[in-house]
Amino acid sequence: MKKHFACVTLFTCLALHPLALHASEMRSWASRKGSVLEASLGNLKGDTVTLIDKDARQIQLKLDDLSLADRQYLVEFGGADPSSITSGKPGLVEKEMRVDSSAFKRLETKLSFPNGPQEAFELLETPHFLIATAGGVRPNAMAEAAERMWYGMAFQHMNFRTDWGDKRMLILLCEDREVYTKLGEWYAAFLADEADPVVAESVKLMWPEMGSSNLQLPEDMVNAHNLHHRAMLFNVREASGFRKALAPFLVHSLAGQLLGQQMGGVASYGSEGYFALITGHSYFKEISLAGKAETKLIAAEGTAKDEIGSVSGFDDGSSWARSLKPLVRSGKIKPELAPMLKWDTEDLTPERLVLIYSLACYMEGDLKRLSSYAKMIRRIESSNQIPVPEEIAVIFGFDSVDAFDADWSKFILSNEFK
Repeated sequence: MKKHFACVTLFTCLALHPLALHASEMRSWASRKGSVLEASLGNLKGDTVTLIDKDARQIQLKLDDLSLADRQYLVEFGGADPSSITSGKPGLVEKEMRVDSSAFKRLETKLSFPNGPQEAFELLETPHFLIATAGGVRPNAMAEAAERMWYGMAFQHMNFRTDWGDKRMLILLCEDREVYTKLGEWYAAFLADEADPVVAESVKLMWPEMGSSNLQLPEDMVNAHNLHHRAMLFNVREASGFRKALAPFLVHSLAGQLLGQQMGGVASYGSEGYFALITGHSYFKEISLAGKAETKLIAAEGTAKDEIGSVSGFDDGSSWARSLKPLVRSGKIKPELAPMLKWDTEDLTPERLVLIYSLACYMEGDLKRLSSYAKMIRRIESSNQIPVPEEIAVIFGFDSVDAFDADWSKFILSNEFK
């Protein structure tokens, strides 16, 4: 039986009295359930927020009904007590929100690549994504997953909606083997012309084994469809894996892509730590929302980078915390931020991968640390680099990296890390 998801608005208009429109900025305010309102801030009294919409209507809400990003905004610009963002638990807003599937529209136009595969991709448009399919795979689960993961980012990060703007992100689901092969040939040639021939060769090597990857889009395609410059490509080997919205691999890939989008491009001099943050967040969301991990990381290896290596954690993710605890307790594995920020795919072992996951659990596991995590992501976006370990420690309220590491270790050994 087909499920219908309705977006229920939580905002209730009150009886009005004459009041001039507040001078503060119009912005999007969001609830845990997924409803959104464009309004400016009127005032804040206790735990009640008064907003003013574009028609000058007053709307009163409880602080607890607003997203973490909205509460962060109220602390910084509305004089709210900082405790409003540090009490309670983050929850799983991606699961809790309601998705309005009536906003998904199949388009009559098709998508083809300039100087690339001319086989047209079928298109499904959602509020924030353009889903393109080649083959028998259906786009609806991916559409719902993408919108859920998008809302999770908007719920946590204060300027995510503004930064995203009115563009859509292209997601390609390619089950047709011939089309996938042609797309790889085109993309390798595109990279060789536009970027780095070494990267192009790596793409050629790993293309058949990839599960998902990023694509840099040609400018004319970006302009024609009002897209972000980075797209996602899924190599669909089994269409059955794309029938459930919050399937492990879909969640993992979307989580990493959206966090990377929010952090923006980092300069080569400030990229140390990018891999650890993206990877940890992706596994944290995958296991939290899907209950297990099915994702392996692959990389080109060997002196000539002509071999493909892969790594995963312990089992399927359900035993990761239980397996890591004794390793940390015995001193075989040490939670240390500074060396971890230097790791890349070729440095990983199952133990190290699970330790990276534990860092994301620590940073995003309660509202106080999640607020600090959101500040760190804003810092990365504005500075175009990952903060050094000492600065990360300060962002999270510690006076040294050693103190940060000690608290992280304490978290791993506690019942909070499950």
